[in-house]
Amino acid sequence: MKTNREIRSESLKRVLTGKWFWRILIVSILLGSVNDFANKVVAYIFRECEIQTWFDYLIVKLQGLASGVECEVPSRAIAMQMNNATAFMLFTAFIFGGIALFGMTAVVLKSAKQEDRGWFRDSFAGFARPLGLAWLGFLLAVLVTMWSLLLVIPGIVASYSYSQCWNLKVENPDWSAGRCLAESARMMKGRRLQRFRLDMFFVVACLAIMFPVIAAGSSISGFMTLLLHIIALPLVLLLGMWMSVSRAVFYNALLANSNDDAQTSSASIESQTSEPRSVSL
Repeated sequence: MKTNREIRSESLKRVLTGKWFWRILIVSILLGSVNDFANKVVAYIFRECEIQTWFDYLIVKLQGLASGVECEVPSRAIAMQMNNATAFMLFTAFIFGGIALFGMTAVVLKSAKQEDRGWFRDSFAGFARPLGLAWLGFLLAVLVTMWSLLLVIPGIVASYSYSQCWNLKVENPDWSAGRCLAESARMMKGRRLQRFRLDMFFVVACLAIMFPVIAAGSSISGFMTLLLHIIALPLVLLLGMWMSVSRAVFYNALLANSNDDAQTSSASIESQTSEPRSVSL
């Protein structure tokens, strides 16, 4: 298995290859725009038709508690309407969120493997299987949430255990959501800490870039603050791409390590069965 330093070095080379930087950027903008547009359309329809969801009620409830105003409990008919509206909103979010995640994962995996062929087509292949992707996203959210209800640490562990499910779905589109999640948990066994350390490198690097900008914002002029943001934002964008590609390189290394272990185990079994046994008289 490659070390994190090797993974970061390899992924940085991929990101700095000009064509992949722009390909990832283009796909992320297009898929992000589609996802954002779909959510805004649903929010606009609900607002124009005066339809509320339970999320709206929760916001009003919290605002009432903060201001000391009692929030009115919805009637049974309104509660049923809110149930349907919330379910539809979540369904839309999982549909287009799954398409966006699938497409982004596809183009980042292509960049990690340096596969030029079919990168744009595969990035939008999620539109052909939206329900399966939504189901995968829903199951992943439920599992992580259930573990997080116990304590924060089990939730973090679960999120890393299932972190490879989207990569597996991209490379095996016919796999069921349950199989992707189970295979991800098997692959990540014993590798969660390494992946956590890989992510922490980028989190710390992002904080190191943004903290001076935020800290200096109150003590320097508006022009200098704008200049610092102009310098910092491209660095954060590049860091985000580097992190995404490093995760894909980590997956490739994990897959190669799993295949090597399987071949070693198979060779060991064959050698044991082929050895002649001595017969004692």
